[in-house]
Amino acid sequence: MTATLVLVRHGKSVWNAKNRFTGWVDVPLNEQGWSEAQKAGEILKDYKWDIAYTSHLQRALLTLHVILKNNTQKKSPIFLPAVGSTPRQSYYPGAEEFPVHVYETALSERHYGDLQGKIKNEVKEEVGEEQFLKWRRGYDTPPPNGESLKDTFDRVVPFFTADIMPHIFQNKTILISAHGNSLRALTKYLENISDKDIVHTEIATGTPIVYTLSSKNGELKIENKEILTLS
Repeated sequence: MTATLVLVRHGKSVWNAKNRFTGWVDVPLNEQGWSEAQKAGEILKDYKWDIAYTSHLQRALLTLHVILKNNTQKKSPIFLPAVGSTPRQSYYPGAEEFPVHVYETALSERHYGDLQGKIKNEVKEEVGEEQFLKWRRGYDTPPPNGESLKDTFDRVVPFFTADIMPHIFQNKTILISAHGNSLRALTKYLENISDKDIVHTEIATGTPIVYTLSSKNGELKIENKEILTLS
């Protein structure tokens, strides 16, 4: 038996298009981003989701909405805010519904601290290419008042192992709509990518990555990985 794990980076945002450091700034999708989300939804329309997750940032949440809107399965998504994020009554999905966990800050983008909102090329000119690359692509060098990729890894992976991995062990089909760096951190964990090599890993906007996973004695094994092409 195998599980299916689908990772989708949100569609292109307005600050992606302007080459700005975004981080936790809650910017919307731009026109291309909406189109990418729609295409991802069309590619994934026949998947039978058992559970889905996204962050508190609208670009990932809206991408998830579009994907689920295009889905053809009969089960209905029930949105469950992360514990402590907002008051809610106790409603849990029934037999013809499935849970969608939203506002999960552990899955949010890397926080870029003082760089958020700044244009990347201008930062490079200001601090020099060497420092710029350490902040942007280095594994364990955080920008001022921000997170490194290692910091992001250290919040993404514990959440994944505690909250998502049990569903993999149950051979479920899981969807995560998140961000470039949170998904890079998760990819690093799943594929055992070294600190040195992870700097070369890129996650394209709106492009689903499908893992087929098996498990034995509490360990995951990747049986197949496929990056689906947007038409």
